[in-house]
This record gives sequence, C-alpha cells and structure tokens, in this order.
Amino acid sequence: MGKVGKMNPRPDNRVLWRKWPKIIMRRLVVEFLKNYGLAFGGLILVVTLGTVFEELNRVLKYQPSTWAAAVYFLFKVPLLASMCMPLAVLLGVLFTLAGMLKSNELVAMRAGGISQYAIAAPFLGIAFIISLLTIVWGEIVVPYSNAQRVAIKRTYILKQIVPSWKLARKVGVWTSRGQLVYAETANAGDGLLRDVIILDFNGIIPMVRVDASVARPVRGAWELENTQVYRWKDGQPSLKRKKKAVYPISEGMEDIIFEGKPVETQTMTDLKRSIEQLKRTGQDYGAEQVFYHLKWAYPFASFIVALLAVGISFTMQTNPREGPARAFGVAIVTAGVYIILQQLGQTFGIGGVVGPVVATWTPNAVFLIAGLILLWKGWKY
Repeated sequence: MGKVGKMNPRPDNRVLWRKWPKIIMRRLVVEFLKNYGLAFGGLILVVTLGTVFEELNRVLKYQPSTWAAAVYFLFKVPLLASMCMPLAVLLGVLFTLAGMLKSNELVAMRAGGISQYAIAAPFLGIAFIISLLTIVWGEIVVPYSNAQRVAIKRTYILKQIVPSWKLARKVGVWTSRGQLVYAETANAGDGLLRDVIILDFNGIIPMVRVDASVARPVRGAWELENTQVYRWKDGQPSLKRKKKAVYPISEGMEDIIFEGKPVETQTMTDLKRSIEQLKRTGQDYGAEQVFYHLKWAYPFASFIVALLAVGISFTMQTNPREGPARAFGVAIVTAGVYIILQQLGQTFGIGGVVGPVVATWTPNAVFLIAGLILLWKGWKY
C-alpha cells in the first residue's frame, strides 16, 4: 500500500480538456478572426484614404499621369497594412470580448470554471502567428513595394532621369583588401565609376596609386580605362600608362554606393550589409541599426497589444453596459502611448542617446509586463 501511495497519479485528460473546451475555443477563434478582418480592412481603407488626401496636392503639383499617381499610392498600401496590423489585433480582441460580455457568454464561461488564461490562449496564439507573418510581410513585400514606390515617384512624378539613391558623388570606400577607392561619381544606373583613384598601402605607406577615367565591375574585379599607375619602390616612383587594365577589387557597385538608399527599401540582410559597410568606412550607422532591430520589434506589437487588450477587458469589463466602452477607451489611449514610446525610442536610438536594442524593445517589454499583470489580476480563480 505504501508503494502505491507514492506513485504519481496519471493526469485525467478529461479534466484538462475542460479547461479548453473545443466548441468554446472555436467560437473565440471564429469571432476574433471575423472582427480582426473587419477592423483590418476598415483601418487600411481609412489610412489609405487619409494618405491620399494628405499627399495628393504634393503629387499633383508635378502633373504626373493618372497611372503614375494611382500606382504610387497603390504601392504604399503594403507599408500601411503592416502599420495597421497591431491596431487591428487590438480592436479585434476588444470587439470580440465586448460582444461576448453583452451576450453573457463570458459570464457563462466563468461560471463553467474556465480561467482567464484559457480564454486568452486563442487570442494570443493567433496574435503570435500574425506577428510572425508580419515579419515575413515586412521582409518580402514591403521592401519591394517601397522600392517601386520610390522609383515611380522619382522617375514618373519628379521626373528625375537617375534616382538620386543610385547616383553618389565624391565617394570614398575602404575595401576588404585594405584599398582606398575614391570616385568623383558612382552611377548604379550604368554601373560606372568616373574619375577614379585607387590607393594600395603597405601599412600606412602608399605603394601603388591608380588613376582612371572610368571603372566598371567585371567578375570580382574592376576594369579601368585610361589608367595611370604610380608605383613606389625604395622611395623611387615609376609611372605606367595603359588604355585598359583590370584591378582586383572584390566590392561591387552596391558596396560602393552605400549612402542615400532609402532605409525603408532595405531588407534585414541589406541593413546588415549597410551597417558593416558604414562601420568599415567610419560613418554613422545608428539609423540602420535602429531600423534593423525595429524590423524584429514592431511585428511583435500585435502579440503585445493582444495580451494588453485581454488584460484590460478582464479587468474593466465588469459591467455589460459601461465596461466595453471604458475598456475600449483605455485600450486606444494605451495604444497611442505605445506608438509614442516607439517614436521616442527611434529618435533616441538614431541620435545615439540609447542603444538600438533598448530603443526598439523597451516599449514591448514595458507593455508586456503590464499585460501580464492585468491578465493575472483579471478574473482570478
């Protein structure tokens, strides 16, 4: 009998299943997805129309074609959609719980012994999936659409022949081999450097200087035209002139032109490459670091606001008449505070006041803690 008493009882799956009844979980998921879809569609429509009204006068003053103006605004929709996702999750959770409170469904769940954690689980699970999809969306769709929008604006609206981010002047770059490459102009449109100077060093002493009128990339090197090669040996200079020459430089045009490319058109891989390039050349890369970490931090705002909305609903929705309105107002104010903190974090991060990780992840950490506290306090059993 003693041995039997020490054995760990096997968990009763039927008891565990009552914590997450299938029909109730399905009901929560369906209602949330329906409300989320309506909120998401409505937000995109409102934000897109607001953007069109805000920018339309600035666009029309350049007298673009109707096609160019329409496509310009169309390519801005993916960016606006990614910005609307967290707020749509917030509204979806609030509308779902407010509706179930009015219909006394939440009261019935509470009477049935279902905890706040079981009710919150479907919302948080879907919000986490939305966060992951937002990362994918921001890596694949948003950079492409932003690049197309920038190209359309500069080519068909501003009528610039070469987009400014593809044309750099007075470019100086240290290569991975320790060479200093300088060019008066670098044009990614035709892939040419003009008025080029290349310096090779032995320590801090220049050993070779190459002057060329034009340079173009060819298979891991650069082909130079109208070159003058100066060499120093034992303090004695020598000069050779060549019509054409090939010089070993592994960097391509995308490495030469690293300044001016809009941050919103870059993926995480592009941002990491820009950071390394700027770091190697001794330039400021605070903005690139902030936006790199923001590409991770902002998508998880959907999960954070879902947790916060559930916690606020459980804490404040005690009255079917007044609770939903109060919870909705508090949640909207909270979302506004979250956005303000994110903007302040970006400003401080780019300015170097705080590190990029602190700047981008602090709002998430603060509101995650607040959401957990509210969830713990609400409807405790």
